[in-house]
This record gives sequence, C-alpha cells and structure tokens, in this order.
Amino acid sequence: MKAFKISLLAALISSPLAAETIDKTWELGVFGDYIKSSTNKEARMDWDQIEAGKSIGIDLQKIINDYWNVRVEIARTRYDVNNGTDKDYGTRGGVDAIYKLEDSDLYMFAGVKRFSNVRSYNAVNIGAGYNFEVNDRLSFYSEAAIYKDVDYGYIDQGVKLGLKYAFGDVKQAPVSIKPTVAAVPAVVAKALDSDNDGVSDNIDRCTDTPVTVKVDSMGCTLYSEQAVEIKLNIAFANNSSIVEPALVDDIQRLADFMKEYTNTSVEIEGHTSITGTADYNLMMSKKRAESVKSILVNKFNIDASRLTTKGYGQTQLLSTDNTIAAHKLNRRVVAKIATSVKEVVTKD
Repeated sequence: MKAFKISLLAALISSPLAAETIDKTWELGVFGDYIKSSTNKEARMDWDQIEAGKSIGIDLQKIINDYWNVRVEIARTRYDVNNGTDKDYGTRGGVDAIYKLEDSDLYMFAGVKRFSNVRSYNAVNIGAGYNFEVNDRLSFYSEAAIYKDVDYGYIDQGVKLGLKYAFGDVKQAPVSIKPTVAAVPAVVAKALDSDNDGVSDNIDRCTDTPVTVKVDSMGCTLYSEQAVEIKLNIAFANNSSIVEPALVDDIQRLADFMKEYTNTSVEIEGHTSITGTADYNLMMSKKRAESVKSILVNKFNIDASRLTTKGYGQTQLLSTDNTIAAHKLNRRVVAKIATSVKEVVTKD
C-alpha cells in the first residue's frame, strides 16, 4: 500500500542542487560612456571648440536597502576639440544617489560631478538606467544622463554601458531525497529447510525464496515499508515568472520521481516577496507555479492531471525582513512529494 502527502517550499539562484540567494552589500562596475558637450561650447574658442568625448571608468556602489544605493564613480575621457581636428583628455568624478523602482529593473539617479577638461567646473546630474541580471553576481547596466554645469550654465548629455559584479554572502536551500526504513520483524528459523531460508519445510509456503532475502514465519519474502520524498526549490528573479535554464535540472528531479512513483500527484505552490501590491503578487505567484507545471508537462511529459497549481502571493513569507536577501528568499516555487513503497528486505 502506498501513501503520499504534498506541500510546497521555495527559494531564487543558481546551482543544479540548490537555488542560491545573495545578500548583496557592494557592487563594483566598469563602464564606457559617451559625453556630448553643449553645442554652445563647440562654437567657443575659449572652450577649444570642445565636442564629444568617449570615456572609460569604474564605479563602486553601496547597497543601502531594496530601494536605495549610493555610488562613487571616476572616469577618464578623450574629447574631440578644435572642430574635431585634435584630441584632449579630461577626468570626471562624483557621487550619485540611486533609487530602484519597485518590481522593476529600472532605476533613477541624481548626483554631483566634478569635470576637468578644457576647464574645470562642477555639475549636477540626473538620469535613468536599466539593470540586466546575468546571474546572482554578474549584471549589465545602461544609463542616460544630463549634466548641468553650475559654473558656466551649459548642459552636456551622456550615455553609458557597464558591467557589475556583486559582493555578498551566499545562502543555499538544498533539495534532498530522504529515505527511512521501517522496523523488520524477526525471522523464525527451523531445522528442516530445503531452500535454506530459515523456515522448516513442513510450514514453508514459499519453497523457492532466494537465499539472499529475509523471509517471514511462513517462508515467504519479507518486505519493508520505505518512505521516500523529494523537495523542489525554484527561485525567481524580481518581477519574473521565467524559470532560469540552470534550474531546469531541479524540475527534472521532480519529474523523474513522479515517473518512478506513478500513483503520486503534486500541488505546485507559488510565492512572492512583499514588494508590490497584494493583488499583483497573487497574480505573479500563480504565473510562477504555472511556469513550473508547464515545464513538467511539455518538457518531461508528466500527465497534467497529476499536477495542480496554487498561488499564495505574499501570505506565506519565509522571511519578513525588508532586505534584498529576504525578498529573494520569498520569491519562490516549491513542491514536496512523499510516498511509501514496498521493498524486499535482504540479508546482511
């Protein structure tokens, strides 16, 4: 006789056996950008008819919380001057406050900069950017900004492309299969025993049992009830219901388990963090659960009738902290299946 129970757990990262989450503290970036000088400078000899410039630079961001970062940057720029017939070099340095839009990879920033090229001057800047996460550590970003020269009154423009690496502690939520074996009754041995199973021939009802297995008091193969289970942890990026390719192996483990134990079924639960509205999070959690179900059905040929999905939104948080790490931990889809099977008890 087989029994099973079903529940869901979740975790968002990125190894075959576990989804990683990173509590980011710092991000180090390298970038290239294009600075377009004010057209008024291009016509002025006292500015050497400075035009556009191309820069390379580095920046360092401190993660304050889920919404705010502080960034320091420095760049070296090569400008076209004298109507494009010559080159000149300059530097730029400064700080920005960055505001990350909720449930989005977009962000806005504002700051102050010090330019040193043909002349030295101070500027205030505002801009917007987009962050594309490759994995928990690595991401690309792009930005557009305008710079208001507070000393001379000119306005420059800039666009930027960069690559960032995140520093922080990694947390893992493992997926495991945990077998337990029930107690095995003692075997009764008798003197006359043709098949050497420990039961005398006059009461042995199974006269050809293999000598490698244990038998019951009637000489028949002894079976034990063995409990087996599998847990699934799938993490998701912010505001996303797409399963990352690196985590499909975890879903295959669940599919293989269901193919081996064909009378099992599972409810797939989806969860979100507390960022965003409750209604939106409920919708997103349902989409995440449906994404996992779709892979089980379409990629691994699991009968859809054995799968059900349910979205819990933000109602079952694993962590109530208002941190990036806590929000990543809560953005999850998980499934747990447990069943019991009969297995032959062999002799030691």
